[in-house]
Amino acid sequence: MCYILDTKECAGLINSNEADEMLITGYKRSYLRTLLCWWLICVSGGLLRLIMHWWQHWYLIATHVQCPLESAEKVLIQEAYQGKHTTYYVKTVQELNASQLKETIAEESRLRSSLQAGDDSSSCTDTPTLQTHHKRIKIDETNFQLSLHFSSAQFKRKQIVRIFKCKQLRYAWDNQTKSFIKIRGLDVNVSSAYFHQQKGLSTLERSSRRLTYGPNEITIPYKKLRTLLVLEMLNPFYVFQIFSVILWFTYDYYYYACVILLMSVFGIAMSIIQTKQNQDALRETVSNVGNSLVLTETGDAYEIASSYIVPGDIIEIPTNGCMMQCDAVLLSGNCILDESMLTGECVPVTKTPLPMKRDIIFDKQEHARHILFCGTQIIQTRYIDSEKVLALVINTGNITAKGGLVRSILYPPPVDYKFEQDSLKFIECLGVIALIGFIYTLATKILRGIEPVKIAVESLDLITIVVPPALPAAMAVGRVYAQKRLKKKSIYCVSPRSINVAGGIDCCCFDKTGTLTEEGLDMWGVVPKTVTNEFQMPIKEIERLPFDNFLFGMVTCHSITFMNGKLVGDPLDLKMFESTGWNIEDQMNIPDNQKYGLIHPTIIRQPRKDIEKTSSGGKRVQRHSSIDDLLADIGLFHGEANNDHGIVREFPFTSNLQRMSVITRRLNGSNFNVYCKGSPEMLQQLCVPASLPENYSQQLAMFAKRGYRVISMAYKPLSRKMSYIKAHRLARETVESNLEFLGFVVMENRLKLDTTEVIQSLNSANIRTVMVTGDNILTAISVARDCGIVSPEQAVITVNVRQLAEKAQLAYELYYTLELGGYDDFSKITLNNDADIISLESSFACSFEGGENYQIFNGDVISMNSSSGTLPNSNSLASVKTCETWTHQDAELGLYSLKKEINGQKQLTKNDSKTSLLRNYRFAMSGRTWEIVRDHFPNELKNFVTRGAIFARMSPEHKQALIIELQQLDYCVAMCGDGANDCGALKVAHTGISLSESESAIASPFTSRNPTIACVPLVIKEGRAALVTSFGIFKYMAAYSMVQFISVMILYSIDSNLTDKQYLYIDLGLISIFAFFFGKTEAYVGALNKQVPQSSLISLAPLASIVLHLIVVVGFQTAGWFQLHQQEWFIPFTPKDDDHLGCYENYTMFAISSFQYIVLALIFSKGAPYRKPIWSNIPFCFALIINLMLVCYLVLFPTKWIADFFQLIVPEDFGFRCWMLFYGAANFLLHAFVENFVVEYILLKKVQAHRENMLKTKKKYMRLEYDLQNCRNWPKITQSCDAFSSPVTQNESQQTYVEISAEQNFDTPSSQNNALNSFFGGESSSIVKTLPTVIEDHILNNEQQP
Repeated sequence: MCYILDTKECAGLINSNEADEMLITGYKRSYLRTLLCWWLICVSGGLLRLIMHWWQHWYLIATHVQCPLESAEKVLIQEAYQGKHTTYYVKTVQELNASQLKETIAEESRLRSSLQAGDDSSSCTDTPTLQTHHKRIKIDETNFQLSLHFSSAQFKRKQIVRIFKCKQLRYAWDNQTKSFIKIRGLDVNVSSAYFHQQKGLSTLERSSRRLTYGPNEITIPYKKLRTLLVLEMLNPFYVFQIFSVILWFTYDYYYYACVILLMSVFGIAMSIIQTKQNQDALRETVSNVGNSLVLTETGDAYEIASSYIVPGDIIEIPTNGCMMQCDAVLLSGNCILDESMLTGECVPVTKTPLPMKRDIIFDKQEHARHILFCGTQIIQTRYIDSEKVLALVINTGNITAKGGLVRSILYPPPVDYKFEQDSLKFIECLGVIALIGFIYTLATKILRGIEPVKIAVESLDLITIVVPPALPAAMAVGRVYAQKRLKKKSIYCVSPRSINVAGGIDCCCFDKTGTLTEEGLDMWGVVPKTVTNEFQMPIKEIERLPFDNFLFGMVTCHSITFMNGKLVGDPLDLKMFESTGWNIEDQMNIPDNQKYGLIHPTIIRQPRKDIEKTSSGGKRVQRHSSIDDLLADIGLFHGEANNDHGIVREFPFTSNLQRMSVITRRLNGSNFNVYCKGSPEMLQQLCVPASLPENYSQQLAMFAKRGYRVISMAYKPLSRKMSYIKAHRLARETVESNLEFLGFVVMENRLKLDTTEVIQSLNSANIRTVMVTGDNILTAISVARDCGIVSPEQAVITVNVRQLAEKAQLAYELYYTLELGGYDDFSKITLNNDADIISLESSFACSFEGGENYQIFNGDVISMNSSSGTLPNSNSLASVKTCETWTHQDAELGLYSLKKEINGQKQLTKNDSKTSLLRNYRFAMSGRTWEIVRDHFPNELKNFVTRGAIFARMSPEHKQALIIELQQLDYCVAMCGDGANDCGALKVAHTGISLSESESAIASPFTSRNPTIACVPLVIKEGRAALVTSFGIFKYMAAYSMVQFISVMILYSIDSNLTDKQYLYIDLGLISIFAFFFGKTEAYVGALNKQVPQSSLISLAPLASIVLHLIVVVGFQTAGWFQLHQQEWFIPFTPKDDDHLGCYENYTMFAISSFQYIVLALIFSKGAPYRKPIWSNIPFCFALIINLMLVCYLVLFPTKWIADFFQLIVPEDFGFRCWMLFYGAANFLLHAFVENFVVEYILLKKVQAHRENMLKTKKKYMRLEYDLQNCRNWPKITQSCDAFSSPVTQNESQQTYVEISAEQNFDTPSSQNNALNSFFGGESSSIVKTLPTVIEDHILNNEQQP
């Protein structure tokens, strides 16, 4: 919505209080201003118009005046991003009316006719077409009104609609609110019942809505080749090069002008080709082709092009599936979709019809399981008899889910390219120097009476000397070489400017699934529950499970379907089902329209007896006995039991419910059963408490902390009176209640082979690593520990949030749970008497307050028995909000992290505990917590982002927001992901690296064909090499321009100059060759250096380097000049004409400056630790040697024709010529001393390193880190909350597993309270103490001491 800001109604806000809030100002043309502006443009020779092209809002202000928004012809939109970047958009306001609708309909009819004329088959179809309906339209222009929608499904009718388009979204003027409002789809404040009450749209209404919404296409700003050419040529750098080339041709400096012209043409061509390829790739990705079946208001269906669909249309989904071209709500039937474009997971998802409930407001996130999103692939539909699968369109074009993804790619938040910004500032400084030289030369030559043309040309030539036109090309050389080297390693870069930025990376964020870990899951085993309500031993061979409810739940509770002769479904479901050996009956002979109407649409068959006797390894499998087997053994059951099941109804998995369930029936049974699986936290709330083992939470935490993915299974029998029809009418809440817990299914997600090695290399280089995942927080913590993101010496503090019972306003408080890194053997840990026992006490979330008097955690010592903490129960609101972020306190993980070896024992001292807990911890939080903290605890958010290592359950929006927060703390952030759900984060990061070639590759500047994170250090190494190369080239080009500037200024003082051949040799033979080969030095092959290379030119070291080198340059050139004037044979230069510039002064300046060009090229070409040694760059070394030999030859004893070619007047005094060699050698020694000792050692290692400590640094995250290290009373840890169950006394024995049959080769995590300990040592189980027992004994001993 747009809110008016002033009384004149000229300015306002659009999207007020939203993330994309922008300031809008109305303008209308002023003919007086336009006339004056164009007069000034003509006077300036078009220069003013060129400047206004670079800043288009200047042209708007110069030719228009402000006016009320209601009558504005154009609008100026200002988007301020975080107060740092302001982007301006100039948009034209259009008026839509009935006449435009007529033109639209006529155009559509002509298009349809041409398509039908070219396709004879289309004329034979029986389906009515759009053209047939268009012929029936009669528009009454006087009474016709356009449909406009803002919210609540209430369409406003207007004869004239004023709209403008900004960032691919449409905004319309609302007379009621006197503001511009974003045109929205039917997903804002709409009742769920509304969708079921709608009928099809009339053709006139559809055409009216299409005029306001626009075509159903995701529009990409597409520029033709000639437009790209003109825009690229108007780039400021190329404009300057064109100016320089024209000036050189005027000065008869043809050779170098032609070379620069060719380089410019090549650069422009490469830029246009890259831009065109990116445009075409993105346009092809979002292209909308094909037709759709649409219902009319009478219920008839006819075919139209998908681009004609509008919100409110009811479309029919074909039985063989299709690609969705819009967002639509499913009204009838079921659909199985592939949503990998949105989620990044190639997992089929089942969509069900939206319930028709009047009291429920439709929410796009909450009801996502009923929405068919644009860009998703419908694989299969299911329906009853002749009922059609229908969906109502809610969003089209750019406002769809896919449109939002594309807009995030087209309009990412601005990224600070520090090196580029400093480069522009430095060029501005060079421009000021050039201006000073221009004015000085102009004044002195006028005073000496030089010809005006010569004065103008030579004065302007100084500008091209100080600001070299070849600088952009030279700067791109290092990036081009790095891009080629990355391509050889199967890493492709579409944005070369991002390579330099990658060199400054100091924080890497990683997705988990498919990035750090393998894409799929593997079965680890199952942990069923016994009839005595205790856990059995883990069973690794699933084929040995008895025929009971646990196995029946595993084989029926899934969304697997048969497609094209193979099983298709969630990888987790497939792994679980395939491990059982059961089969799904492929109903290929049954028509699709009958499958949904069957009593059992899906049949699950048990394996045949001759197959189940042997496992996959060829060993004989002995299945555990079921109840039917036991009955058969005692003669109470005869015959073979038929355990085949039919799935009657399915409730699909949703992330917010964290579960799925099915209603099934044995084919020979009489009653229905419910089987449910889901997250252990959720099923704990849905199961009858009496069915849960006492150590449920401990077993869950034990597996989760070791990185296993744990799934709970539960079931309940339905009433025997339940009929098939009633089973289909049961509400999901009724079905999924009062369940009986069956056991755990444990799956493992393995790390990729090189993940740990890469993370270790990044950590060793002081590059922070962060995990950003959509997975469970416990699993994320475990994977983070396994791969090294969190080291064993670091504690993990989980940030939780709970709602307070406040009547006035919604209030929250933060609390923290602690998980510590680990020890596996606590029997060797001893505690000193003076060690601090750390209490875990409840605390409200407080703002960070640092002070001089810091306190460690204080409070009463409490028992921390591993069985004392359980998951939150369902009666607590706080537990519902935080069940995903709960961290179990387990004695196995220990309280102390840092350790010392004293007399062979591990001891923990007071200082160790303080260092470990108060200074060496990392935060973990979930996406829900992130949202609340960001909105209600902005001060704490900075601390969490600074120390955060694990961010779980993060949506694509959360990932993008986290990257932005890290950037605001002055981190240079890289993001590595593999799915479309990472697109936003990949785009806003300084360096985005995609491991997939899907939509994420479009949003990411880097794409790796090797789907592992091994590409990350490679990109960083090449980025560092390219950054050092660009840094060196820039310093070299700046020094070269200043060396030449000084030489020319000295020669200008006597009306001499360097000759054209000398200029040509310097510019082509020296500078261009060195710049070309400068970047061929490859990246360093060793470990990443801990120090990030410099990325700022405007800092002490680089500025001092350039200034000191220039002082040396001026000193030697001045010394040579004065020494020349002291020679007896010296004859001062007398100017004659432009063709005779040779003189002794010219020889001296050319000789000394040529040595300086070579020396500076060598000095600025750095090697280790970011690039290989300079001698590894053979072409560069060869160029140095050849040029050094050539300059020595020109200085000492050139032949006559060479001297004439260069117009060199060589002194006859051979001793003076040897002095030139001495100046060259002295230049090398002094420049090397300045760069290696003064700059590298004193300024960088001593002065600047001292200035960049945590107290004096400008980086926000380092200052926050310093504060956190010294704040010892935050965060206060909460061991339990009121939703937790009461602790169990330490003397109570907690059995972990109960053996019910012989199970061989099982691999189970160890537990000190395990009942199996009694089998392996007589009294070992009674001797071993858990850590809480050790602590309590220590306390009792201290209390007994006097």
